[in-house]
Amino acid sequence: MPSTHLAIDLGAESGRVIVGMLDAGRLSLHEAHRFRHLPVPTPAGLCWDLTGLWRHILDGLRVAAEYCAAEGLTPESVGVDTWGVDFALLSKQGVLLGLPRCYRDPAFDDAFKRVTQRLEPRAIHEATGIQLMPLNSLYQLEDRHQQDPELFGSGSLHFMPDLLHHLLSGVATVERTIASTSQMVDARTGDWNRGLLQHLGLPDAMLTPPTDPGTAVGPITPEVAAATGLAASVKVVLPPGHDTACAVAAVPTEPDMSWCYLSSGTWSLLGAELPAPRIDDATAAANFTNELGVAGTVRFLKNISGLFLVQEVRRDLQRRGHDLDYPELTALASDAEPGRCLVPVADPAFARLGDAVGRLQRYARQTGQPVPETPGQLVRSCLDSLALEYRRTLHQVESLLGRTFDVLHVVGGGGKNQLLNQLTADATGKPVVVGPEEATAAGNVLVQAIGCGHLPDLAAARCVVRDSTELSRVEPSGTDVTAWADRYAALPAVDEND
Repeated sequence: MPSTHLAIDLGAESGRVIVGMLDAGRLSLHEAHRFRHLPVPTPAGLCWDLTGLWRHILDGLRVAAEYCAAEGLTPESVGVDTWGVDFALLSKQGVLLGLPRCYRDPAFDDAFKRVTQRLEPRAIHEATGIQLMPLNSLYQLEDRHQQDPELFGSGSLHFMPDLLHHLLSGVATVERTIASTSQMVDARTGDWNRGLLQHLGLPDAMLTPPTDPGTAVGPITPEVAAATGLAASVKVVLPPGHDTACAVAAVPTEPDMSWCYLSSGTWSLLGAELPAPRIDDATAAANFTNELGVAGTVRFLKNISGLFLVQEVRRDLQRRGHDLDYPELTALASDAEPGRCLVPVADPAFARLGDAVGRLQRYARQTGQPVPETPGQLVRSCLDSLALEYRRTLHQVESLLGRTFDVLHVVGGGGKNQLLNQLTADATGKPVVVGPEEATAAGNVLVQAIGCGHLPDLAAARCVVRDSTELSRVEPSGTDVTAWADRYAALPAVDEND
């Protein structure tokens, strides 16, 4: 009988409950439940609907339990991965102290300015090894501490997967990979940099020691068992709490192949796996990050606002009466003129919610480019620009590490976009190996399997992925994108006052 593990995989736009089955070195995944979720505005700021998320998770676990019963499967464990940085506080009694805020809350921009006035950005990078972004937990902590400093006196801080593991098991933990996204952990030690927080005048008493992925924290609560139909013996085993750490754990690497990765979804994360962090003047200037992975690895990467801009264009078009799904938008983009209008997708202005179409069109007018008008032109503008940002970032990775890579592995749902895959191969000049699309769920399940003793290590997990996944390879077409890349590199910043 296969070992069976349940993965709760939450992205910034949708969530899934997956049944993962490991049998004779092969992994199969069954999607039991999928749901949409979005942050909601509240008087306290932009927050996540935690109770709504929890209801969807319980519904999904109930469907998963029914599927397992029908298939003769016995779920052994469950674990949660989510996006990074967002957190909430629990009282000593385990009571939630306010809803978790969403990283896209514009209030964190002001907090970022305050923190970087107290301590120069280079020093923050040196202390943590993490890319400076206003959405990081460090600046969320500054904002919330300024609002209510007494809130941090007796509670404990937990990130989104930690909160959900607490609801599942009653045990409060902080998983190490998700903690590393916060810019409050020293990537060299894997522990909190309390000296940094004390220097900034921020509290640290609410921080508990991080726990490694693969750790079993306890069985599900009787309440969860009753609500879902799962056996009370199902245990909570921590996967990498950060979805990108899960995805990178599932990269189907070949032995002796020099590889880099692109985790493609709402966010794009492009980088290389290292045995130790790389923290120096060059990585600080390039604003790279050193997030922690499975088995002591380091994800040396840059966060890029990925398909979020396409998602926002789609939502904006829906509000304007054009209800097109992603395959339809991609088909229209394929027919649109290439390189017509390029935008700086790394500019923070393009990472904001709302008015995506207007923002793209205003930028085109500001820079004297043809204004994208049709859905196909708008999405093509996003995809062309994103591929060129991948080119620029990959060149940075190779320069910073002093090495070149043979292949770029694209994992995650963004790999479904064949146009973007081809544009990426053309822009980077690298062969692109695509798959698995469900890398995050696969990594989640396989690390649970390691924690349950069914796999020995990360290398074995990646071997399972290779043997279980039909990969596709996209070769560069020979299209010369040098002129586009030069145009992209020369683009000015967004002028929000236009």
